[in-house]
Parts: sequence; structure tokens; C-alpha cells
Amino acid sequence: MKRKLMLLVNAVIILTLLILTGCNAQTQKSTGEGTKKASTSSAEKLDYPKKPIETIVAFNPGGGTDTAARTVLQFAEKYAGTSFAVVNKPGAGGAIGFTQIALAPTDGYTIGMINPPSLLMYPIKDGDAVKYKLDDFAPIANLVTDPGTFIVAPNSPFKTFQEFVDYAKKNPEKLKIAYSGPGSTEDLALRQLEEQNGVKLKKVPFEGTAPGLTALLGGHVDIQITNASEVYTQYKEKTIRVLAVGAESKIKMMPDVPTYKESGFDTTQIAMRGLAGPKDMDPKQVQYLADVMKKTLEDPDFQKKAEELALPLDFMGPEEYKSLLEKMSADFAEEFKKNPW
Repeated sequence: MKRKLMLLVNAVIILTLLILTGCNAQTQKSTGEGTKKASTSSAEKLDYPKKPIETIVAFNPGGGTDTAARTVLQFAEKYAGTSFAVVNKPGAGGAIGFTQIALAPTDGYTIGMINPPSLLMYPIKDGDAVKYKLDDFAPIANLVTDPGTFIVAPNSPFKTFQEFVDYAKKNPEKLKIAYSGPGSTEDLALRQLEEQNGVKLKKVPFEGTAPGLTALLGGHVDIQITNASEVYTQYKEKTIRVLAVGAESKIKMMPDVPTYKESGFDTTQIAMRGLAGPKDMDPKQVQYLADVMKKTLEDPDFQKKAEELALPLDFMGPEEYKSLLEKMSADFAEEFKKNPW
């Protein structure tokens, strides 16, 4: 009887162990399958890029946008796993190049540099005559935020911004000023200058900073309005005189130059330079390139080069960049209703 009882107890123990082992095995199987599935999912990689990425620059070679693009993209190749081919498409103050970016194939192999607020102003001013609108772009990343400047040749009689304004008041349309054309940041700043100070300037449009600068130094125009980074080399070499900068406060690259506001011109002027693709570009490709650009702007070697070129770096990812562009566009549209340019 005692022996039978022992056999029964052992049988129960063995049966219990078998049940527990089976349950544990099933749990391990289920967990293993889930882990394997999650691992497979996380290991999935975007099959991109497979070839060089064409990057459209809507301005001439040698200008600020072109220099920024070529410098950033040269360093970005380290993180992108491919090369970038810069293609200059100047014309119409950038509108030709912007249109080509918006209408590009959506496979992720054609992107371009965009230049707010100029990019935003053209559709507001010219409507359907411009073959793109903000919604036609997939913003990738902002790279640079660059303040405007008023510059003169070193032999100019104008030593300060106020001297320039005083002369312009007494001599309407006598001073010729180089700028990037209607609808540009320079255009908006000049309109504000004329309204605030009662001056009238003779505006001479150029396709980018470089040809305007040539005209300035050649004596064909009296003054130029352009971006700080685009004339930093000339500022350092003292081949130009910078009268004022359009930042909120004095800038590191030109510490002795007063701001517009300090000079009596109550406004700021900034130009942004970033990357975008056409609107139907794969969001995963957009994010991939945004991550590449973030790594590039954080790269110590690139930062050293950017400092040499006085590139005012200012990274924004796709969502932040898109939100800012939408806000800027709405603000400009409202301003245009009140005072068309």
C-alpha cells in the first residue's frame, strides 16, 4: 500500500513537470517568434540611395547658396553613402530652379536648395504664373539662416548707414542699388526702407550676389544689399565696407557692424537655405537625408570649414522646417494683401 502511494505521488510529480515543461516551451516559442519578428522589423533598411543624388541650386556658381550647398554636400557624402551632383539652374531670381525641384521625379534622386523667403514670395506675388507653390515641396532640412547686409565699395563716401539714407532722401532715385530682384528678401527689405525713411532708390536686379558684387566694385552701382555670408571674405579682406546687418543683434562674423535697428532701420532681414524634394518623395527618404544633414552639421571637421566660410548654421528637421515655412508663407500672404509688392 505504501509502495503504491509512492508510485502515485511520483506519477503526479512527473505529470506536473511535463505540463509545466510544455507550457514553458510554448511560451518560449511564442516569445522567440515575437523577438524574431521584431528583430527582423528593426533590421529592415531603406534601400536608398543606390546612385548619386542630383541637387539643384537655383543660382549661379560662386554665390552664397552655391557655396553652402557644395560645402555641406561634400561633407555629407561621408554619411549619405553616395555622392551629390550639384546642378546650377539660375534664372528669374531663383524661380526657375525652384520650379525644377518641385516638378522633379519623386524617386529621391533629385532634390535641391530652397531659399525662403524668396521661395515663398513668388507664388504669392505672381500666382499661377509661377509653376509651383509651397505644397509642391517636401522640406528636408534647413541648413543656414543668414542675415542681410548693406555694403559699399571701400572708396564709397558712405561711412555709415545713416549717411547713405540721408543722401538717398535728398537725391531720389539717384543711388543705384544691386539686389536679387522682385520677390526676394532684399526686395522686401528695400520696400520697408523706402516706406520707413521716405527714400527712393534705383533698384538694379542681378542673378545672385557675385555679379552684383562685380558691378559694385566696378562702380556700376553705388550700394548692394545681400547676405552676410556671401561677402564675408570681402569683409575680412576689406575690399568692401559693410554698413549694417539685418540680424536681431550683432553677429559673430562681423562684430564691428551695427544692426539695421541700431542704424535707425526698424526691421530684420534673414535668408534661409535648406534642402527639399518634390512633394511625393518617400517620407523615409526625406527623413534619411534629414538625418544625414544633421550628422553633417554636427561633424567637427565640417563645423571648422563652416566657420572658415562664415556659414551661420541652423539645422531644422522636416517637421519643424515645414511648420516654419507654412507660417512664413501665411505671414507674407497677409502682408501682400495689405501692401502688394
